[in-house]
Amino acid sequence: MTGALIPFLSLLTMLAVLVFAMISKARVEERRHDPNAPKSTLAKDGKYGGVAFLLPLAERERRRTMLR
Repeated sequence: MTGALIPFLSLLTMLAVLVFAMISKARVEERRHDPNAPKSTLAKDGKYGGVAFLLPLAERERRRTMLR
């Protein structure tokens, strides 16, 4: 009896992970195609222009004034 239990539980676990991944992918795709979804702060077209927070303060201010 226990010999069949382990393969059954492993297949059940793989199925649960597959369903979770498919649902997550669908949510990501919906959000990606939504023009009203907020951009990530790390996105190039986001609020801070990618990794701008790594730039020196003077450079950040110069870029901010150029973007306005």
